[in-house]
Amino acid sequence: MTTSYFTSSAYTPPALLRRTEYVDEAFVNGEWQPTKAISHWQVGQDDSVEPVSGEQARAFAPEAFSD
Repeated sequence: MTTSYFTSSAYTPPALLRRTEYVDEAFVNGEWQPTKAISHWQVGQDDSVEPVSGEQARAFAPEAFSD
């Protein structure tokens, strides 16, 4: 399973986003929640989304990776 990561400045504070298969989520308030920001960014309707590497994602929000 491939996971892609993004950050988004549309959230306050900025949020980590991820796409896993067909599920898009934002890490907000300590939990993963559904988001449409990634699909909107793909069609050019959301310029607040920035693709990042897995390493950058872990540095941005390490708490999102703890189980």
